[in-house]
Amino acid sequence: MDIKQKVSSRTQELIDLSAKHLLGVASKVGDYPDIVYEDGHGIWIRDTEGNEYIMMDSMGACYNLGLGVQEIVDAAKEQMSKLPHCFNRRGMVCPATIECTRKLVEVTPEGLDYVSFTSGGAEATDLAFNITHRYFASKGERRYKIISLYESYHGFGAARWSSNRVTFDKENWGPPGAGFIQIPHYHCYRCMFGLTYPDCGVKCARYLAEVIEYERPRTVAAFIAEPFLGGSGYIHPVPEYFPIIRKICDDYGILFIADEVQSGFTRAGKMFCVDNWNVKPDIITMAKALAAGYFPIGGVAINDKIYKALKGGEWTELYTFSGHPAACATATAAMKIYVRDRVAENAAKVGKHILERLKAELSDHPCVGAGSITGLGMSIGMDIVADKKTKAPLSLADRQKIRREMRAKGLHARIIEGTGQSRFMIYPPCTTTMEEADKMLDITIPIISAIKPL
Repeated sequence: MDIKQKVSSRTQELIDLSAKHLLGVASKVGDYPDIVYEDGHGIWIRDTEGNEYIMMDSMGACYNLGLGVQEIVDAAKEQMSKLPHCFNRRGMVCPATIECTRKLVEVTPEGLDYVSFTSGGAEATDLAFNITHRYFASKGERRYKIISLYESYHGFGAARWSSNRVTFDKENWGPPGAGFIQIPHYHCYRCMFGLTYPDCGVKCARYLAEVIEYERPRTVAAFIAEPFLGGSGYIHPVPEYFPIIRKICDDYGILFIADEVQSGFTRAGKMFCVDNWNVKPDIITMAKALAAGYFPIGGVAINDKIYKALKGGEWTELYTFSGHPAACATATAAMKIYVRDRVAENAAKVGKHILERLKAELSDHPCVGAGSITGLGMSIGMDIVADKKTKAPLSLADRQKIRREMRAKGLHARIIEGTGQSRFMIYPPCTTTMEEADKMLDITIPIISAIKPL
C-alpha cells in the first residue's frame, strides 16, 4: 500500500498557497506543508492525490468515532438550518444547548452535574482555573496556587502555558505565571526520583502532600493533571496514583481538576479515563472528542460543592460561542453514539489486543524501552530509544525518518519530536476493528523492528 510520491498541479497549488499565507500549527514558520487532506471514511483519511492513510492519531485524539458518521453530520445540518448561533447570556439559551447539557451530565462521573461550555480545550482549562479562584474567593480564602505535573499539557495560552510542562518546545517558553508549581510526573520508565515501581510506594503521588506542606496549605487552590499524559506521549499512571491524589486533595481541602480533553469520551476504554479508577474529580475539563471532532466545542463540569459556593454570584465566565447550538447538537449526537454503540467497550477490547501484540513482538527489541509499552483502551504509547541501558532517545532525524516511512506505507502516525524522549503513540479512532488494528500493526511493527541501536 505504498503512497504515490508525485503530486498534481492542484495539490502543489494548495501547498504553495498555504506556505504563502497560513501560519502552520506545530511546525517551523515558513515551512511548506507536505500533505493536504481532503476527505475520508471510518478510520481512513484521504489526501488530494487520492492516497488513503490510517489515522493512528485520530487527528489529535478528536475523531473517536471516525469519519463519515452521517448521523452526526445530519444533527449539525439540522441545527444550523434552524438556529446556527445563540448568544447564551443574560437568561438567553436554546434547546440544543440544554439538551447537550442533559446528555453530558448523564455520561460524566456521578456528581458532576453542572456544565459550562467553551470553544475548546485551552478555554476549558482557563475556565477551570477561573472557577477554582472564584470558589475559594466565595469562601473568603486566598488560595491561588495551582499545582500541575512536569510533562503535562493543558492547551496553549498564557495561564495554560504556566501549568504546562510538556515535552515539546520548552526552550521557547517564557517564565511561568505566579502561583503555578510543577511536581514530578508519573512516567515510571523515566522516574524523576530514580525509583522503581512498586518498591517506590508511588512516591510521585505522595510527593504532592509534601509540596502542599512546603507551599503552605492555605495558599494552594488546586491540583490539575491529565489521567494520562497526552502531549508527552500517552504515558499512563499506575493504578494507585489517582486514588492517592484524590485523598491528598481531600485531606488538604484543595480541588482536583481532571484534564480529560484528550482522554475523555471512550479513548481510555471508559467514557472518561478517571472511571478506570473510580475517582471523582471536583472539575473535569473536556473538548476534542466531545463532538467526535466534527465541531469545535469544549467545556467543564463541576460538582455540587463548587456549585453551592458559587450560587447567587454573578457568572461572568463568558465566551461568544459558549454553548454554540450547532456544536451542542453535534456533541449530543456523538454522545448518543458513544453510549448506544458501546464504543468504550470496543476501545477497551481492541486496545488490549494492540497492547498485547506490541508487548509480545517488541518488548525485547533493543530500541524499545523495557517496560515502557503502556496503554488504556485506545491510548497506547512506548519509548523508542537509541540505547536501552541509558534510555537515550532517538535523534530528531531518526524520529522524523520513522514518521516518513510510516506515511509512505499509509499510516498517519505520531512520534514525539520534542526534547528529552522519543515516544511513539497509537491512538486510532475508538471504533477501530480488530482487523483494522492488525492491519496497522502489520505495517508498524516491521518498521520499528528495523530500527538499529547506536
